[in-house]
Amino acid sequence: MNPIFEAPVVCNAGPLIGLARVNLAWLPFRLFPEVIVPEEVRVELLVKESPDRSQLIKALELARIHQCHGKPDPLLHTELDSGEAAVIATALELGVSAVVLDEKKARRIAAHIYGINVKGTAGLLVEAKRRDLIQAVKPCLYGMIQGGYFLGPNLVSSCLDAAGES
Repeated sequence: MNPIFEAPVVCNAGPLIGLARVNLAWLPFRLFPEVIVPEEVRVELLVKESPDRSQLIKALELARIHQCHGKPDPLLHTELDSGEAAVIATALELGVSAVVLDEKKARRIAAHIYGINVKGTAGLLVEAKRRDLIQAVKPCLYGMIQGGYFLGPNLVSSCLDAAGES
């Protein structure tokens, strides 16, 4: 098993929303021993009505909600939205070595500037298939896309390759 899945993770809103579109909002909580959601992300998930709201509420009940106490690096709030900045700041504050983020810029900043391990929604699906938590990745990816969640064609292709479904 990939060691990233053996420790707590800090999760952003996007991956939970994408997974909820295909009824898999529970998935990160089965893949990681603990899922931490920053307060800013919790608010972002609950601020507006969505067809996935009940799933997201259930997922948040499983999460450890964290309010950052320190002053965040100004780079985070200059370059990222508040949720992405809070995910990275929470990981740094708690000493958590991995985050779940989908947005490219946030992933690059987390990995290259702060040395944080990054997983995305597609990577969670591949791991879920490896663990027999889902039967196939392809219908999940296409269901997310049909539900309005953006996943680039190169990402979809590489994910399907990694899952042995190309």
